[in-house]
Amino acid sequence: MSWIKKLFGVDHDVNQLPPTDSPPELAAKLLEAERMADQLEDYLLSDRLFWQISVETPLGTRQPKMTLGSLYERIQYLEAHRDELGPNDGSRLQKIRRAWDEAQARFPEQWREKLRREFKSYMHNWKYFLEQRSANSERWTQDYKFELRNRERARLALQLLGPEAAADLMQEYEIIEKKLDVPPDAA
Repeated sequence: MSWIKKLFGVDHDVNQLPPTDSPPELAAKLLEAERMADQLEDYLLSDRLFWQISVETPLGTRQPKMTLGSLYERIQYLEAHRDELGPNDGSRLQKIRRAWDEAQARFPEQWREKLRREFKSYMHNWKYFLEQRSANSERWTQDYKFELRNRERARLALQLLGPEAAADLMQEYEIIEKKLDVPPDAA
């Protein structure tokens, strides 16, 4: 039995998760994070960067794409709303956090590689978007706030990597910020 199955319990069935005791949106985020944590080892050992999951939530079926950054965003969101989680869901969040920490310790090379790839993917999209402003400045202005998420996700990957592991990527990030990132109202 894998370490992750032991963490969530021998009889843990991701299709039969315990009932939630939190508001629907928090319950949905918790279920997504729990499904991601349950698949973390397989994800880290795979070649895929974006790992499709499907989970039934109180708000319906959700199909987010898992990356380390997307799992971390959910963990952070849930921790920020911890006082709104019911006691059962609070302990489930602790298990998710333990799975996060243990996966990072067990698979450090795969962890760093996934985060580096995640950074590259989001920075590629952000850079491409910024380079397109001269071709269609009206659309660029409309989409700017939405597309900022690529920059924020790249920044999160850098944060999770830490300064030593991300020195070369930080330089790439800063070059793009200095040369290309001009908000629409300043362009």
